[in-house]
Amino acid sequence: MRLPRRVRLPLLVLVPALSLSGCGLAAELEREVDPAHTSRPPSAGPTPPPVRDVAPGPTAPESPATGDPAAAEGCPDSGFRAQAGATDAAMGLRVGTVALYNCGAEPLRLKGYPALQVLDTEREPMGTEVVEGTRRVSMGPEDPGPRPLVLDPGMSARSTLAWRYWAVDPRTGKGLGAYLRVAPDGQTPPQTVEVAGGLDVGEGVLGTTAWEYDISQAPPERP
Repeated sequence: MRLPRRVRLPLLVLVPALSLSGCGLAAELEREVDPAHTSRPPSAGPTPPPVRDVAPGPTAPESPATGDPAAAEGCPDSGFRAQAGATDAAMGLRVGTVALYNCGAEPLRLKGYPALQVLDTEREPMGTEVVEGTRRVSMGPEDPGPRPLVLDPGMSARSTLAWRYWAVDPRTGKGLGAYLRVAPDGQTPPQTVEVAGGLDVGEGVLGTTAWEYDISQAPPERP
């Protein structure tokens, strides 16, 4: 059924009026409940950039200690390093060597024979008789005799050792010289070095040759 024309016009105007009044009513209710607008969430500020973990850079190496160049190379205060060579055996004769290497910064002067002492496996002195020369050792190598030597830094000298076989107790090692105390002479503090293969000299005689230049001996390793 169609309404009269005069009635339809107010209905068309009523709909937008209700919509507008509804929006105003909601705002008014909000003001009455929270006049200070404290319930509104705070406005979001600018987000700070993320913090990145920065790995530490490489650490600069420590500067080497300054001082005596010989000490920087691990050289003893005496200025030399000693080394005992391997033992050769033939028909009861034993031959070995000791070497002296100038690891210091000053020339090292030698004259005569090395000062040696034989130590057992416990580094205790043995009753071995150490002599200058090899005449008391049957079939021992020739001794060139003493003469003055000057070892510049980096040079080395050697002495040949000779002895006859002495029975060694296989259970206790008694009679075996495992170490040598070595010094250039009787006035210089010695160094203790291990003997490769040992000295089966017991309480026998250990002959030595005088120091001579050694051009074949490589510098001994630092301890």
